[in-house]
Amino acid sequence: MSINVVTIFSAPDAQEGKEHLIELIESAQDFICPCCCREEFRVLEQKTAAYANLQQMSPTMSAFVIEVVHALSPLSEILARCDYSQRAPSLDETTPGGEFFELSNAVWRKEFWFANDIDPRHVVLLMDHVKQETDWLATYMPSGKAAVHFGEFAK
Repeated sequence: MSINVVTIFSAPDAQEGKEHLIELIESAQDFICPCCCREEFRVLEQKTAAYANLQQMSPTMSAFVIEVVHALSPLSEILARCDYSQRAPSLDETTPGGEFFELSNAVWRKEFWFANDIDPRHVVLLMDHVKQETDWLATYMPSGKAAVHFGEFAK
């Protein structure tokens, strides 16, 4: 049984954004550096990528979702430490990934939930939060920021 961690946001601010980045960096300190990880994945010809999307989670809640594909160790351990969980890939904006049945098809998923009636300014701040996280993830991927896709779903 997997545990799906859900982060619910109300009103992120600039200070929270800085704290979030520091938390991500500190979570990975026990592992090899991003450059070494990126080089290791390049040598192994890993097509590690991240997909960020907006999904409707319930009639009153939505979430920005990040799904990372082809993440091997040590990135998989870093993702687990940063509240990602393994799931089946999402199909579209209304069909989030559920339990995975084949490890080879699993993605690492993190959800950032918010109420549909939240002030739009807060959604924009949350979008910045997601962009910051995907920029950080890109430092571990052989293709860098080219491996980050917005509005697309893992194939």
